[in-house]
Amino acid sequence: MMEKVEKQDFASLHFSTRQLPAAKRLPALRDLFDRAVQLELEAEPGQAAEMTMHIAPGLRRAKMLSPLTARVTRPAKMLADGEDTVCLMMKTGGHMALTQRRHEGVPQVGDGVFLVYREPALLQFHETTYHSVRVPFGALATIANVEQAAARCIPGDTEALALLRTYLESLPERIADPRLNLLSATHVYDLIALAIGATEDGRQIASQRGVRAARLDAIKTELIRNAALPLDQLARRQGISPRYVQILFEEAGTTFSNFALERRLEAARRLLTSPRYAAWSITAIALEAGFGDVSHFNRRFKRRYLMTPSDMRRHKDVER
Repeated sequence: MMEKVEKQDFASLHFSTRQLPAAKRLPALRDLFDRAVQLELEAEPGQAAEMTMHIAPGLRRAKMLSPLTARVTRPAKMLADGEDTVCLMMKTGGHMALTQRRHEGVPQVGDGVFLVYREPALLQFHETTYHSVRVPFGALATIANVEQAAARCIPGDTEALALLRTYLESLPERIADPRLNLLSATHVYDLIALAIGATEDGRQIASQRGVRAARLDAIKTELIRNAALPLDQLARRQGISPRYVQILFEEAGTTFSNFALERRLEAARRLLTSPRYAAWSITAIALEAGFGDVSHFNRRFKRRYLMTPSDMRRHKDVER
């Protein structure tokens, strides 16, 4: 089964063989790998497979959601298709090994491994799940030593790889917007280049461009998950100074204080309208959302939602 959503310069695909008869699962998976992944796949018949793909100009993001056991190759005869991309694969489970250019990369969970499509390759999966991002060879060639990185393992704690993982989580929403997809692709190129080994010039460019964008995205993601995080603690978690956090927001045309305030007000609104927190006092909700001063919280909440926190709670109760 394959579901596909297409917009201008963007496509989202969900593929699953779970609903197919066992005899049809492997042919369907082989067909997908042949057409969309451009690799040959051999596997035991009958295993179910599920994956998602998001495709925009110069960029493809994929997730193998179900454990896959297979032998996957890009043989020399397949190189005639002219496909000239590279793929950074990040293992999330199972065993994976990539052999290319007489090198073998065996990543651990969280590590990345780098596949170059213009070279023959062998991938071996055993109960493997992974995330991957695929970009044109030429997009990296001016800023990184691409061919030398074939089958290279990138440790999971590499800064650029860690930032890339976070950046990719919100990538589908960005690349679905025609105004953002090319800029987002450039940021991904920068992070991949730094992860595999950028040239000296490429390192300077990528650090000023892709790293800053990904760092800001990671900070916003943390604030969305926990709006109560104070600036100094957030900076420590990112390994940067509080002033650098503020600079990143200023460069994006806002301030840390304004962004954090909006996230905290939204967190408070969710708590106030959730039956789960009906017994909580307004003070407890304000503190939980990251406000240290209840009077300040009441003023800002009323300015944002045109009603007091108590009115918001009563209004929700009337609606129910």
